[in-house]
This record gives sequence, C-alpha cells and structure tokens, in this order.
Amino acid sequence: MDARGDLPVIVESEISRGGFGRVDRVRLPDGTLAARKVFFPAYAPANESEVEKLRKRFRREVKIQSSMPSHAFVSVHQAELDGDQPWYLMPLAEKNFWEEIELSRTSGTVPQQALADILNALEELHQLGYVHRDLKPQNILYLDGVWKLTDFGLVLPPSGATTKLTSLDSNWGTAGYCAPEQSIEFRNAKPAADIYAYGCILHDIFAGTPRVPYQRYTAAGPIGAVIEKCTELRPEKRFKSIQALRGALLTLLATSASIAVSPKASEWVDAIADFANWDVDKFHAFVRFISLATDSDDKYAVLRVLDDDVLSFLYALDQDLWKTTVISYCDWVEWSSFGFEYCDVLVRRLELVFAMGDLECKAAASLAAAELARSHNRWFVMGRLMKMCGHELDDSAAQRIAIEIKAREAEQNFWRCADGISRPVTDFHPRIAAVIPQSE
Repeated sequence: MDARGDLPVIVESEISRGGFGRVDRVRLPDGTLAARKVFFPAYAPANESEVEKLRKRFRREVKIQSSMPSHAFVSVHQAELDGDQPWYLMPLAEKNFWEEIELSRTSGTVPQQALADILNALEELHQLGYVHRDLKPQNILYLDGVWKLTDFGLVLPPSGATTKLTSLDSNWGTAGYCAPEQSIEFRNAKPAADIYAYGCILHDIFAGTPRVPYQRYTAAGPIGAVIEKCTELRPEKRFKSIQALRGALLTLLATSASIAVSPKASEWVDAIADFANWDVDKFHAFVRFISLATDSDDKYAVLRVLDDDVLSFLYALDQDLWKTTVISYCDWVEWSSFGFEYCDVLVRRLELVFAMGDLECKAAASLAAAELARSHNRWFVMGRLMKMCGHELDDSAAQRIAIEIKAREAEQNFWRCADGISRPVTDFHPRIAAVIPQSE
C-alpha cells in the first residue's frame, strides 16, 4: 500500500455507499480508472467522539485489506488515513457478485467459479483468525479473472484480541445476510457467521425469493439441504468449516444427472452413506469393487462420496485397506477430467491422503495434485500442491516424491504449478526442486 497525501482525481460517478464509506469511480491524473472509498458515515454520529471511533474503524479496515493477499482479496493501491476524511484507492472491478447473480438467473446457469473463489477466500480469511461478518454479493468483486472479497470494516480481530472500536457493534452488518447470533452479540461472531451468510447467497442464486432476516432457508432440489445446513439457527449445527461446505456444495454441483450408474455402484453409494456401521468385511468388499470397477461413471459415482469423514473413519477401521482405497482414489483423480471448480474439493481430499498416508500415499497424492493442477489450470490446486511439497516436508517424503517425479516424467507438471502462480521452483522442498527444470 502506498500512503500519500491528497491525490487529485476526477470523480466520475458514485458506485455505492453504506456503513461508514462511499465508493466512487474516479479517474487518476494518468487517466487510469480506479475505485476510491472515502470515509463517509451513512448516519449522523451523535458526537465527535463517535466520529473518531468510526474513523479508527475505517483506518483499521484499510490496514487489514492492504495486508491481505491479492489473489483472493481486493488490493489497496494507495491511501491517505490521517485527515478528517480518510480514503483509499482500489482497482476498479468489472462487476460485483449481485450483477453475476442476476445474469445467472437470466441465463439459467450457476456461477460455480464464483462460488468456489468465494469459498477459497473465506477459508484463507478464517485461517488467519478473522471473520468477515458482512459477506454479501456487493462485497464480492470480479477482478483479473477471479472473484475477490472486499470491505473489511466489520472484520473481527484475530482470536484473543480485545480491542473494542465502537459501542454500535450489535447494530452493524446487513440484515439479509446476517447470522442470528450477530444480532445478539456481534463482536463474538465466529466463522459460522460467514457460513450462514454464504448460505444466504446460495439462497439468492437458487431460490431468488425475498427473505425474512435471521431464519433458516432452503430451495428446491438437492441444493436445499446445503442451504439449510449453512443457515441453521444454531451455529454449531452448521458446516464445521469452509472445507466441509466446499466438499458438500461443489460435489453436488459437479454431479451430472446424465451419468449412467450401474445398480451395484448405486448400492455402494447408499452403503457409504451408512459408513459408520461398516466392519472390516464390508470394507474389504468395497475395496474389491473399486479395484475391479472399469466403468468411469461407476467410479465417479462412488469415489466422489468419499469425503473427509468417510476417509478418516476407514483409516481407523483398517489402514491396509485404506491405503488400497486411496491409491485408487489418487489414480482416478490423476487420469480423469473434472469440472474446474470441483478440483478444489479433490485437492483437499488429496491433502488428507497426503497427511495421513505413508510415503507411497504421499507420492501418489502429490503427483495426482500436480496433474490435476496442470490439466485443469486451477490456481487454487497449484497453491495447495506448493504447500504440500514445501520446505517443511519431511526429507524422506520429499526424496520419495522426487524419485516418483523422475520415474513418471512429471517434472513439467510441478514446474507448471510453480509458474502458474508466479512462484519460484525453489519454493518446493530442495529435493523436489532439484528434479524440476527452472524453465519450460
């Protein structure tokens, strides 16, 4: 962030206003178009002390947003925070997510890329210990081919922080997307509040009907169950994490009604839903089915329902059978084609295999992730692979992966992952980096 004094700009139009800021479309001295957010409370504060509290919150918003990685959050290019009317500049977005929702209604399509991008940004935000608390379509902007989050004025400080910036916390947020607990105790909202807001956005897309605030919502069809789970009135009953929500939603959206599944595969899909009652004999029969299955639709129908809970249970049941299962899973991921957004679900499952498995499993998971990232050109997957195979990786695991990369001639896949997200090959573990070319 470049902090400077007043910048002469031409205000071309107002984009939006609300909370304590107004966003204008402006033209900079060099002719570039940008968005400028100016401190501009939407209501008249009671006194100068209240105004100063709002300025402090505005300055905090700018500092947080400018510290966030630009691949998932709207960047801050320049700011002036010391005057009576602080401001900051952002790139001018092509559109906000409400416009995309209206377009999807007209075209009859589902904005799957946007839904995946939003989940990825929320997951990153939550991993930093923050909660957005004002997630809504107008705060999601399309820039550089990616949907990004903005407006961090209501972001909750990291866990353990005690700073209180205003006595009006309980009155803030957007009612149509605000979780019930936020209306009672705004400051203590947890990540589940963002999951509730995400469920409201899903309701916008799939139901499109007016909402009474602070309720549990649904929609017609299978998506209704996902919306219901997101918007449970009690936070502890919602999805436990963004990863769990991603798995449920994107798996559902990736499921084609046109696939032809055999009766036997359908039986196994139903059986997996009751996985908690499996014994070793049942698990062995499942492994035999997967090992002998040749039909791609059957494999897709069965393997897609192996979520984190199922895989964790099966690992505890029998590790040898689990290993056979996940090696088959990695092979399926590596040699199949998937919807762009569903790749995000798959790589998270591969990460679980990588974390729980032995050296053979780690190698299989990392090579599958590299092929998935390269063949689908999915930046999120590239980033997750770099994290799996970074400098903190155990040396023996890195050596095994490096051997497999050379044996299977997968060097270009790993190089492409680093290059695709503008990272040097040396960000991989040194043993892995040593077998990857420095250029294509």
